[in-house]
Amino acid sequence: MPEAIWISFAFGLGLLTKAVGPPPLVGYLAAGFVLSGLAASPSLGISAEPTAVLAHIAHLGVLLMLFTVGLKLKLKSVISPEVIGGSLLHFAITCLVFTPGLYLILDITWYAAFMLAVALSFSSTVLAAKVLENKRELRAFHGRVSIGILIMQDLIALLVMSLAAGQTPSQWALIVFGLPLLRPLLFKLLDASGHDELLVLLGLLLALVLGGLGFETVGLSSELGALIFGAILANHPRSQELAKSLWSVKEIFLVGFFLQIGIGGLPDTHAIIFAVVAALVLPLKGILFFFLMLLFRLRARSGFLTSLALTNYSE
Repeated sequence: MPEAIWISFAFGLGLLTKAVGPPPLVGYLAAGFVLSGLAASPSLGISAEPTAVLAHIAHLGVLLMLFTVGLKLKLKSVISPEVIGGSLLHFAITCLVFTPGLYLILDITWYAAFMLAVALSFSSTVLAAKVLENKRELRAFHGRVSIGILIMQDLIALLVMSLAAGQTPSQWALIVFGLPLLRPLLFKLLDASGHDELLVLLGLLLALVLGGLGFETVGLSSELGALIFGAILANHPRSQELAKSLWSVKEIFLVGFFLQIGIGGLPDTHAIIFAVVAALVLPLKGILFFFLMLLFRLRARSGFLTSLALTNYSE
């Protein structure tokens, strides 16, 4: 039963990293890399192949986390100049600067260089939201701006991936614009769910079924669906109670997400060199975000904290 070994390593290294100082998620990532390294030795008999079960658990963890983030998000904070303008300008500038450089350095096609630049322009929604949540800054001004920019990046990513794959969302995707009309019904369901297991089941229904599976069915991002359904309930008086009821389930599933990244395999020499170069230029990403926030008249402190949350690469 490989899952038993994975859980043991995740707990052990998570506890160790917490005692040293970094958050446990660093330990979960390390556990995946250690398992991947040990699996390279057949004599140990340790399996570290990512399974469908682990991938599914990881995906559920991401959906639940984004749903709980949505519960703390005000939609009006997303529709602001610093969010829309900052995300679009950052995306455009990053692509314009990185595409020619990647084309010349890596000796790849212009299309591959552009797609790689697009990938490098995005920040990790999971990592940023997790850090902001742990620091209780999701509802702070810089937290709301950061999440808004991440949502815009998800929308840009959805558009780019659709164009790259030659696919477009279903015509039924237009139903999404009518979701706010469901708010009174969802509010009544939340009131009728009580305080026990029905409340947890309602959260799972909205995050995984309606938000996740529902959005996938019409050709949209399941992550975006979970976030939107959470945001629809954000103004309800019991939204935070719903978030707390899902906390343990979400945290357990998210362990699978970080563990899966590590188990994916140890990087080869070329990947390590690229990672080192990417890490060296990572501060430029944060600096660009900082000056864009100042351009949109944010205070220096708010701009710095926002750029700090977004200074990472999307997984």
